[in-house]
Amino acid sequence: MRKHSAVRRVTRFFWIPRGAERRRPMPVRRLAGLWLSMLALGAGLTALRWDDALNGSHLVTMMLLFHVVDDIVEGVRNRWPAALAAVALLWGTSRLTRAVLPAPLDAAWAATFAAAVGAMLGLAVAATITRGLPGVPGRSHAEPSPPMGRRPGRFD
Repeated sequence: MRKHSAVRRVTRFFWIPRGAERRRPMPVRRLAGLWLSMLALGAGLTALRWDDALNGSHLVTMMLLFHVVDDIVEGVRNRWPAALAAVALLWGTSRLTRAVLPAPLDAAWAATFAAAVGAMLGLAVAATITRGLPGVPGRSHAEPSPPMGRRPGRFD
């Protein structure tokens, strides 16, 4: 019986069962608050010079990953494309920002700043994708999907 429940939990992570309700994405104000708290915690750890044990850039990156995994677990619409785009943009933007920053800047501050820029763009892209890509025209995010084999709006 335990094997069956473990398989069900893993399957739920990747595919939402029919009839299960989807959650709405996190409001934009809370996302802005999340990014500001990420920025404050990362800058605080970098200022305290805890770079060896807890790097500020790692904290900012982990907060973005926790947000993306939370969207996946909650079943937000278009969660997988949003997660892939957010992580790819975080990685690419962080690398590009580190390359552009001036050399005299301390390495820990450069890494934290680069991670903050990457996380901000990653959150923005994830928010845009989970709110912007329509599933079916004329249907809100809160409505359940129609049964398989039946198209909404035809011959109703």
